[in-house]
Formats: sequence, C-alpha cells, structure tokens
Amino acid sequence: MLEVNIPTINKQKIQDEIIVKIASFSQKNKTNNRYNNYWDSINKQIDYLQELIEVGKQRAKVRENLPQNFDKFPLILVKPFMSKSLKILRFLFKDQREVNNNILQALEESVKINKVLLAEIQTMNSNFEEDLQVLSSINSNLKNKNKSLEKTINQL
Repeated sequence: MLEVNIPTINKQKIQDEIIVKIASFSQKNKTNNRYNNYWDSINKQIDYLQELIEVGKQRAKVRENLPQNFDKFPLILVKPFMSKSLKILRFLFKDQREVNNNILQALEESVKINKVLLAEIQTMNSNFEEDLQVLSSINSNLKNKNKSLEKTINQL
C-alpha cells in the first residue's frame, strides 16, 4: 500500500513567521538609517580634519618671497630690506616650522588611526545587529514552540 505524507499546514505558524520577518526587516532598516546618519556625520568630520591638515601643510611651507601686498608704493622703497628681513624671519622661525610639521604629522596619524578604529566599530556594530536579528528570530521560534507545547500539554 502506498502511503502519502502530506504535512499539515499551520496558518497561524506561517503568519507568525511572516510577521517576525517583516518586523525584523523594518527594525533593521530603522537602525541602519540611524547608524548610517551617525557614520556619515563622523566621516564628514574626519574629512574636515583632513582638509584642515592640508591647509596647515600649505601654510607651514617656507616662504620664498614676500606676499603680493608688499608691491604697493611705500613698501617698494624698503623691498631690499624686506628680503633680508624675510631671510632673518625664516631663520628665526625654523624651530617653530619644525614643531608645526611634527604636530601636523601627529594629527594626520591620529586621523588615520581613528579611521581604522571607526571601520572596526562599524563592522562590530553590523555583526552585533546581525546577531541580534538571529537571536530575536530564535526567541520568536522558541515562543512558538513553547505555545505549541503548552497546547499539547493542555490537551493531555
């Protein structure tokens, strides 16, 4: 004799699973949007810091000539003295330029380290979110199994 195994379809169980899936997707989208805005803000701040570092590097370069403002009439007369004073100022502020360059390098390294740390935090956060989703689905499955066990116990 041929036996046919047709599993019974439990509508309530399927509806519960669909509700759990929809809830997990909507919750995941909400948290992702919130975290994406947060990470975008942090990345914009890091980009701003990098721009400031580049401006600082440009300003820290040794001046080879006088600014354009010194080409006006009264200052043209003292231009030979200005070039000598520029050489003196270059010599006097040599140590300060070195300190500024070291500070800029340290800040640049700090920004690089912060980028690496933020990338690690993002991956940890996404892993945490995935684990949370898995745990919530396991929790809902256990609740459903608990309900079905309670029903069978009550029937006995």
